[in-house]
Amino acid sequence: MNKSTKDVKYFRLLVTPYQNKKLSIYRWYHFNHSFSRDLVWYLIDKFNLNSQSTILDPFCGSGTTLLAAKEKGIFAMGIDILPLSVFISNAKLQNYNIKKIKYKIKELGEFLNNRKRSASLIPEIGILHKVFDQETLFNIFAVKSWVQRIKSKNFRYFFLTALLSVVEKVALAKKDGGFLRMVPNKETSRFKEVLFGKINEMLTDLECSDSLSQQNNIKSKAFLGDARQICFSTESFDAVITSPPYLNRHDYTRVYILELAVGFLKSENEIKELRYKTLRSHVEARRNFTKDQNYGEPISLKNIIEKLKRKELPNKQVIPMIEGYFEDMYLVLKEVVRIIKQGSFAALVIGDVRYGGILIPVSEILVEIGNSLGLTHQETLVARFRGNSPQQMREFGRMPAKESIIIWKKK
Repeated sequence: MNKSTKDVKYFRLLVTPYQNKKLSIYRWYHFNHSFSRDLVWYLIDKFNLNSQSTILDPFCGSGTTLLAAKEKGIFAMGIDILPLSVFISNAKLQNYNIKKIKYKIKELGEFLNNRKRSASLIPEIGILHKVFDQETLFNIFAVKSWVQRIKSKNFRYFFLTALLSVVEKVALAKKDGGFLRMVPNKETSRFKEVLFGKINEMLTDLECSDSLSQQNNIKSKAFLGDARQICFSTESFDAVITSPPYLNRHDYTRVYILELAVGFLKSENEIKELRYKTLRSHVEARRNFTKDQNYGEPISLKNIIEKLKRKELPNKQVIPMIEGYFEDMYLVLKEVVRIIKQGSFAALVIGDVRYGGILIPVSEILVEIGNSLGLTHQETLVARFRGNSPQQMREFGRMPAKESIIIWKKK
């Protein structure tokens, strides 16, 4: 471990969503691959940010950076390529009228008791018919239709978030690492019971006195966008706090396909189009940007690629994926350099990976790329070591890879 790399066990749980599962509003919906509120607060203090600062999260996920910043009275913006991420992030940032929400909850109950079946509401997406029984499927899309007819965007955020957060609980499927796994014998919850349970939990969160985000008027917001081509002005942010997809073949359009199909996408083709556009951290993503002529593959990466070519890999697209990932991350870091001000900081939560038993030190390669673009590496905080996949465990034994927080400064 070099002198600018620190092993800090304090961060072990902070690079996971563990803490957020117990926090008001954060727990409305979380990604399994995300970090906790207190990590954002730690970085806000470390970077000496205040109410005059602005933060960007170019992979905003479920909105942790934006909500944590809002609670500190700091304006933050987020972008993400997944419409689910943008929607959930914005839902958590709203200021809600509790009295009016209670009225709408009663209205929803009456609607469900008297609703009529309509198959026309259900999109032609195969997995929906595989994981939901017919009654549940009709109920899900009846509620979605009811939500869409609400005039207030504020209310639409609240109720659709509740719906999206319970679809897995009533499905014969379960998120399992980088997959959505079919579980034919899964004991599912009753739709109405679990939906209103979630709605009441969300209502309780809004009523909590410690819900700091409901006590200020910070107008933070998330937008649909691509971190490889950020739409914001040059030198317009005081910090970047984010976590890009890890190089682990996890395809979020598959992991979160139920939520995407229920809330945002209308066909199998739309799902595929979104899948192809995502960062090349999985084998089905495609090149979406012309390779930057200034990008030169780091020597350390070239050496790893040569070793991998001599290995039997689980998929022939793994090597192109790895090469494409760092090409894409070059574009991301180039944009980070552009949009943060002189003297500002950028923090990335990232994990190393192994393929064919060979370690790919993602954090070290990204440090090298960031430095080549004009960032100055300050330190790498090692949060924890993660085991390799069950498949690699059987063949190579336990070979842990580090998960860490890279910190740069733009001088």
